[in-house]
Amino acid sequence: MVITIANEKGGSGKSTIAINLAIKLLSFHQHILVMDTDPQRSIEAFTNIREEKFAQCENVKHFTHNNLYGNIAQSLKQSIPLYEHIIIDTRGADSVESRKAMLYADLLIIPTTPSQLDYDVLTNMFERVKEIKDVNEHLQIAIVMNKLPTNLFLTKEIVEFQNAINEANKELGSDDFKLLEHNLFDRIAYKRAIGEGLGITEYSDMKAKDEFGAFFEECLGQYLKAHKSA
Repeated sequence: MVITIANEKGGSGKSTIAINLAIKLLSFHQHILVMDTDPQRSIEAFTNIREEKFAQCENVKHFTHNNLYGNIAQSLKQSIPLYEHIIIDTRGADSVESRKAMLYADLLIIPTTPSQLDYDVLTNMFERVKEIKDVNEHLQIAIVMNKLPTNLFLTKEIVEFQNAINEANKELGSDDFKLLEHNLFDRIAYKRAIGEGLGITEYSDMKAKDEFGAFFEECLGQYLKAHKSA
């Protein structure tokens, strides 16, 4: 399965989701590749910490990663037969890498927050993603509320955001863009876990672990059950 994580706005938490998806997927399969197309190289920094800290720990699994820029199509074609899952972490901009990553993806995850600025960026993406889906017809799209504050009651904002997404779907004549029911919150546990070379599902914070587990199940649970014997 190819999973692309994209948002044309920086700071949406794409790399954190990519890392934690990869670590969680390691509990199901061995061959996981994370392709980092962001020049910040956050994935590389994490894997360096994890490999150095847990080099002698046989029970700690590691995913493969590489840094790629520009037209990533050739590398993707070569990698798809070799890995059970490929996660592509894209930069916070409309780019050649992002478009190619979506073209080859089975699942597109778009992390966002319920603000007008984020919504404006999101709607700008919708038309481009719809054009890509005309070619990549099996592409599934999941929008996740990410980095939400833990101390605010945001039901009203989330409902308004859902309504706005529904309106955008109507304007595009589509129902492809779906807002997930499970949200991810801006918890310090994510930063601490990554700083220790751990995924959030390997860390001690139960709230963050449960939230990410629910998000993971909503995104990938059905797919993993269907491919359990693969």
